[in-house]
Amino acid sequence: MSSTSSSRYRFGDSTRASLLLGLSVRQSVPLVAGVLWLTLWLMAGVPIVGLVGPAVGVVFAFGRWRNAPLFDIAAPGLRLWWTRRRNRSPWVKSSLLGEGHEHQGDLPGALLGLEMLDVSVDWHAGRRRVAVVRDRHAGSVSAVMQVTGSGFAVASLREQDGLVAGWGGAIGPLARAQCPVSRITWQEWAHPIGVSGHRIFLDGLDRPMATRASNDYDALLDLQAPFTTAHEVLLTLAVDLRRVRARRRQPLAAAIDTLVDEARLLASRLESAGLRVDGPLSPLELSTAIRLRSDPSRSTQVASVRRSLAAAVGRGVLEWGPMVVDAKWDAVSVDGSVHRSFRVAGWPMLPVGADWMAPLLAGEGATRTVTVVLEPVPLHRAAADANRQLTSIEADHAQKERHGFRLTARERRRQADVETRERELAEGHPEFRHAAIVTVTASGLDELDDACARVEQAAAQSMLDLRPLAARQAEGWAASLPMGRSFTTGARA
Repeated sequence: MSSTSSSRYRFGDSTRASLLLGLSVRQSVPLVAGVLWLTLWLMAGVPIVGLVGPAVGVVFAFGRWRNAPLFDIAAPGLRLWWTRRRNRSPWVKSSLLGEGHEHQGDLPGALLGLEMLDVSVDWHAGRRRVAVVRDRHAGSVSAVMQVTGSGFAVASLREQDGLVAGWGGAIGPLARAQCPVSRITWQEWAHPIGVSGHRIFLDGLDRPMATRASNDYDALLDLQAPFTTAHEVLLTLAVDLRRVRARRRQPLAAAIDTLVDEARLLASRLESAGLRVDGPLSPLELSTAIRLRSDPSRSTQVASVRRSLAAAVGRGVLEWGPMVVDAKWDAVSVDGSVHRSFRVAGWPMLPVGADWMAPLLAGEGATRTVTVVLEPVPLHRAAADANRQLTSIEADHAQKERHGFRLTARERRRQADVETRERELAEGHPEFRHAAIVTVTASGLDELDDACARVEQAAAQSMLDLRPLAARQAEGWAASLPMGRSFTTGARA
């Protein structure tokens, strides 16, 4: 993403470079496989059987199922069908005694491999308990910090540009060579809270008897209640164990020390940029955040009873996993709530201002989580990738011209975007691959459909193209939790 002198920001084309005549890699693979199948059977002298290959390849490359391309949903769709076919859905927790080492596998498939560790670390000249999430599948450890900003929405355009530049300056050092940080994720969780807390405050005041003014104020509260929304931003920093120098220590201990050091430095840079950063969340705080995002209907229960029975008797750690998970094609039920995740398939094509996401982030009336994953790319690797992509684009253009196909305006713009990116890298600007999902939560399917319609409309106002994660709703819900678990990335900023 680049900034111009007029304080406008421009995103590159989010579509991947084509492999064959404008087709993506996943579209080209079925066609190539079909041609190879035909070739083999022609050599065997059975052309009738060979024709099946190209036919199936065309269906997979260009067919659609439930408004989703087959080449994109075939693998997750078959996996979901097989799971439900074997009567393994819904998933139900088998143990209520906690999630210690003997129960660390008692998690749904989307969360397998995750483990929450309670670690004591030095933070600002003191010791504090920190929740470190270990992802055994990804080989990483992560910590979560709460970040708070103020005044951005009402700041001037110049001040907003300054805050955005401060954010870029804070995360820029993570794109250095041999940096152990594999990704940084920020998640903005919005949920309606009503005005019940304010009413309790008013009831505690020594107010006069009902008057016309107090009645009007009560009516105003009734009108405002559905639109009163709380916002919370969590920042997750993940460190790859393979990038950490152990120096004759245990790799896990060395990775945790590196994670704490990187989190401390990042927090200092964010505070210099005008943001307030609380220390890494404790196991109690993180487990509470995970449970509330998984099932907001349990907010009262979580606030009153935050520890599991096993933790209370000292036989287990804090309870953070769900009790029941039922993954379906277009939604996933987690305990008493239903979630639907959308991937951001398209970023703004027009230049935008610093507050371009305001319609989505400030939208009211729906419980939703906006998750953005940033993966730092070292400068030398980013430059080599830009050169490789530009070469591929030029070769594809030459192939299309040779076969009589015209270049579209979008293809010419994609080439210009890569050339701009190559020039910015030569000037020393850091690069981050980025991807985003939006997860909407409700208490039922009908309410979820209405909430998703409002969120999709707000995203369209922010010039974002949302596509449902067909057959991958459980993975989308897992990525929306502050656990450091990522999803497929490919865009760049």
